[in-house]
Amino acid sequence: MNWNLLQALSNADAVASNETAVRTLLKEALADYADTFTYDGLGSLMVTKAATEPDRPTIMFAAHMDEVGFMIRNLSAIGFAYLQPLGNVEDRAKSMQLVRAHTQAGQVVEGLLNITRDASGQVADMYVDFGFDSREALLAAGLEIGDVVCFASDYRELSAANLAAGKAMDDRAGCFALVQAMKALKDVPLAVNVVAAFTSSEEVGTRGGRTTTALVAPDVFFAIDVAKHPELDRGFTDHRVLGAGPMFEFYDKTMVPNRALLTQVQAIAQAANLPYQKDMFKGGGTDAGTAHLEHGGTAAMVIGLPLRYCHDPYSFVNKQDVVTTATLIEQIARQLDAKAITKCYQF
Repeated sequence: MNWNLLQALSNADAVASNETAVRTLLKEALADYADTFTYDGLGSLMVTKAATEPDRPTIMFAAHMDEVGFMIRNLSAIGFAYLQPLGNVEDRAKSMQLVRAHTQAGQVVEGLLNITRDASGQVADMYVDFGFDSREALLAAGLEIGDVVCFASDYRELSAANLAAGKAMDDRAGCFALVQAMKALKDVPLAVNVVAAFTSSEEVGTRGGRTTTALVAPDVFFAIDVAKHPELDRGFTDHRVLGAGPMFEFYDKTMVPNRALLTQVQAIAQAANLPYQKDMFKGGGTDAGTAHLEHGGTAAMVIGLPLRYCHDPYSFVNKQDVVTTATLIEQIARQLDAKAITKCYQF
């Protein structure tokens, strides 16, 4: 695999509704499908591999482009920019982190993220010190309220453990796996239409999953996402082991997956000798949470990559898990057909 693409995706800055940098990389990587590119009103990109015959069912795989980050909310008189989080940034990630702000004129300004705490020790405010001493200096540098701010992390590989480390692996690792699967499917005859949706604004309310599903009306929806590995847990409750394959989610607070679909995908993975893990979320959700409610109910499930340090300046993902996920997506696209999809709606 061309891991340079994962590096570029990880290093790109793209918070909700500001995904141009990632969308551009994805369009370049999937240029062979350029005549199929479509978009929703949020900026989600949809790429289609058509079935060999007309009037076939459609399956959609969705990976989100946006990352957790920040937006400038206030500019202080002494030269600090106070922030509003975009998505659920971990509290431990808000202190003493290098970040970069993107001005409306397209400039990048780097600074140091820090916090204040209230009397109970909870995070009260987040601010960036860009090295200035006045509000006027901030404005002179092009910084304004509404500018987006992202972690200034640089991708690297921890080769001894076969890990890729970088920011925004949620969900750039999923985007990368989906790109690789679509490349592998380019000249493969299929019994279904396959739509790869690279969605906008998942981190602020799983919005792109809803809008893309409303437009495409897929018969089956797969969220290709991630989940945080509890790095201190090596016991029987850990179902997110790095290197043990992607996770099939059996529950989260926004969706319980279609059982017939889940059963079929497990069978596909087993037949292809692809490892997987069974997982549940105590909270949170994915694009499947909104997508499965469209068109009177859409069969859906989540395939998730295990990460360590999700929603932090760096996340770890096992490269073999990414390869396995890409292969699984390809196998699902090859093997699902109208008969298999009908089973998902036999109640």
